[in-house]
Amino acid sequence: MSKPERKANSPDPEPLPTPDGKPSETQWVRRAQRLRNEAGLHLLRGAATAVGGAVVAYGGLWIQSR
Repeated sequence: MSKPERKANSPDPEPLPTPDGKPSETQWVRRAQRLRNEAGLHLLRGAATAVGGAVVAYGGLWIQSR
């Protein structure tokens, strides 16, 4: 089974405090990995949009030149 996808508006789960009252380091690592994965997705989408725009613009210029 696949893991359910997080909603954009859902809040981050609060990290559980360690006995000294600070969040554990593994929770910070998980949060950093999630942010990195989301940033990678946005960068990939942006790159795909840029490539698609370039193809459409080139196609339009090529059609007009014929």
